[in-house]
Amino acid sequence: MPNAKMFTTALTALTIAVAPVATLPAMAQQSTAQAEISDTELDAFVVAFEDVIAIEQEYGTRLQDVTDEAEKQALINEAQAEITQAVEEAPDIEVDRYVEILEIAQADPDLQAKLTSRLQN
Repeated sequence: MPNAKMFTTALTALTIAVAPVATLPAMAQQSTAQAEISDTELDAFVVAFEDVIAIEQEYGTRLQDVTDEAEKQALINEAQAEITQAVEEAPDIEVDRYVEILEIAQADPDLQAKLTSRLQN
């Protein structure tokens, strides 16, 4: 299970990985959405996040051995597609909302703490 450091480190990488498939919310919308993140959404986010971390780890390992830039890009595209699919298949959360929560968590230590706590349980 991912630890707190892994969660914090992964936030940036996962935003980059998932962002191309979703519309990123405006900063004003983030503060409103932050207050409206339900426990159900947090739990759904954690389920999706754990799947995304597993995909990121798998592809990170595979990318270390690749030297050809075209092959690297193909693997990155494949990883992004798998990440998107994992989030789409997670119950009770949409890709756009996943990205929104991820973005909010990057700027909100309280939300990071809530998510980290759920990840550790």
